[in-house]
Amino acid sequence: MSQKRDQLKRLKEVSELAFNSELTRLAEIKREEEPFRARMREIDQARSERAATLTAADGFDMASLMGADRIWDRWARQEKRKAMMALAKLAERRETQLERTRKAFGKKDALDRLAERDVSKR
Repeated sequence: MSQKRDQLKRLKEVSELAFNSELTRLAEIKREEEPFRARMREIDQARSERAATLTAADGFDMASLMGADRIWDRWARQEKRKAMMALAKLAERRETQLERTRKAFGKKDALDRLAERDVSKR
């Protein structure tokens, strides 16, 4: 019986390591997302600031008259689209990793329960 307990203990330790490893990978993906989210916030903030500037402006705005606003707006949309595409790819990776993490948790949880039952039988 002691040999089975030792095996169960080792399996439990391995499952905890696997679960922690999967959690780490999931956290890494979340960290990879942040620069893209920050970029989108920056673009939205700049658009809001420009809109406020135009609303408060008295008279003519040279950037608007010369078409620079339209060019900048097109650029900002493209940059935001790039960030959104990168986030979509990361979201796909995150979902795959989340499934792996769930499976690792399920194995860990099952082994934890087996170990608890084994302890309570003593």
